[in-house]
Order: sequence, then C-alpha cells, then structure tokens
Amino acid sequence: MSGASSSPPTARQAQLLALASELRPELHRYCARLMGSVIDGEDVVQDTFTRAFVALDELEEDAPMRAWLFRIAHNRAVDLLRSRAVRAAELIEAAQEVADPESPDPVEMMMRREAVETAVSRFAELPTTQRSVVILKDVLDQSLEEIAAMLDLTVNAVKAHLARRAPKAARIEKGVPPHRGASGGSG
Repeated sequence: MSGASSSPPTARQAQLLALASELRPELHRYCARLMGSVIDGEDVVQDTFTRAFVALDELEEDAPMRAWLFRIAHNRAVDLLRSRAVRAAELIEAAQEVADPESPDPVEMMMRREAVETAVSRFAELPTTQRSVVILKDVLDQSLEEIAAMLDLTVNAVKAHLARRAPKAARIEKGVPPHRGASGGSG
C-alpha cells in the first residue's frame, strides 16, 4: 500500500476494523474448513478483509456487516476452489492435533489421525455450498437465517442442504460417487 491513507480511519472503517478483529477466528475456521487447508483459509480471510475495506463505501449504511464479510469470504473461497483443480483430500494441518492428550497410546493416536484424515477427505467431496452450510451450522452454530443471509440463500434452501448432508455423507462413506446430472443410476 502507498502512504496515501495517512488520515485516521472513518467511523465506518473503525467499525469494520473492530468487527474484523472480533470475527477473524470464526471466519478463519469457516474458510479453513471450506478450503480444506488452514493456510488457504488464512489467505481467503486476508483477501476478504482487503476486499471489504476497499468496497466499504459501496455497502449500504444499514446492511449487516457480519453477513457481508461472510459472503465476501464465501464468494472468494468458491472462486479459488473453481480456479484450481480441487485436491481430493488436502489435510487440514490443525486436524493432526486432535489426538487425545490423555491417551498417549501411539496406535490410538494413529487411528484417530487416520479417522480425521478420512473424515476431512470425505467432507471435501461435498458440493461447496453444502459444505458451507454444514460448516456454518455444525461448526460455527449459526442460525438458519444467518446462514441464508451469509450465503445469499433462502432459509428453505439452507434446510434442504442440511437435510441432504446425512444421506450424501453415507453414500460417500460407502464409496458411491455423487450423482452428477441426469445421466443415470448405474451402480
């Protein structure tokens, strides 16, 4: 950045900076899980705050800033996922630390690590919007209305994505490929 912005932040910019500080951990958890990588999630979060700061003047005065930031993050993550070949099962680095510290048994730790890796890779196979809805509801405990606002969906669409998660997860676990188009149901 150039030294052009030496003036103090406006009230709106200060509000964004305060919210960004408060929201950063939650937004990072969301982005890291959506992207399948802690590092890629951090990149999306940084890009989100940069884009939000630049576009702040375009945001309506009474628009909810929190939902707006999540929508920017979601859209940026989707753009990145579309722009590259999605890795089938990139491990979330932080997931390796899930091992129970009360149980130092190496076999149990290895089994836990493998279970986490499998769950992460299977979860990555869900469609992006469904993954987003599941993360926002199950991990970040957002309300259906908040999720709808963040992802620009209807509440009924959010409910539908949540209702489909269990059957789809069961199909993925059994190794059945997801349905793609109407080309048929061979199996």
